[in-house]
Amino acid sequence: MVEASLVNMVETIGILVGVVIALIQLRDMEKTRRAQLYMSLLDRWNTKEFSEQRYEVYEMEWTDVDDWREKYNWRNNREIYASYNTFGRSILGLAELRRKGLIDMDFLDGMMLTDIVNWWAHIGSLEKEKCERGRPSWPSHFPFIMEVVEYDMKRRPFSYDENGNFRVRRPDETWVRPEEMMQLRREILQQENA
Repeated sequence: MVEASLVNMVETIGILVGVVIALIQLRDMEKTRRAQLYMSLLDRWNTKEFSEQRYEVYEMEWTDVDDWREKYNWRNNREIYASYNTFGRSILGLAELRRKGLIDMDFLDGMMLTDIVNWWAHIGSLEKEKCERGRPSWPSHFPFIMEVVEYDMKRRPFSYDENGNFRVRRPDETWVRPEEMMQLRREILQQENA
């Protein structure tokens, strides 16, 4: 009787140790997977080609959507349009990873977060005008942009004025608050579902 109870106790301890070891291995596998994902993103983000594409996007100037389309459409200016598209899709990819719960804000380093905020400071007014005209490009990234900006405001409050406007932008650029885009997104979704 005592031997059977001792054997059961040893078996139970063995099972518990096995469960603990399995949990530790799962945690380590998750860390490895996240590290691989991060390095994959970082490898892409840190290429000379991608850096040049970002700078091309930041150098784009327009007065309104029509002017932008005339200057930067894929027929007239394939190279810059490709840069705009690649940079925007990279941010959209991050938005999808976030939406699926595969990354969090802490996962993104300062460089990626800064690039996202700078991209929004430059492109936000264009995206807003496209939405207002009923032709949004990537409305699915608006929640992500809003989350990034809110996170960045907490992390770097000195980069924003007392009204929540991003300070690091050209004086002629209009800062589009992400909440405005969320409202436009809701309106677009309501129109699509009506």
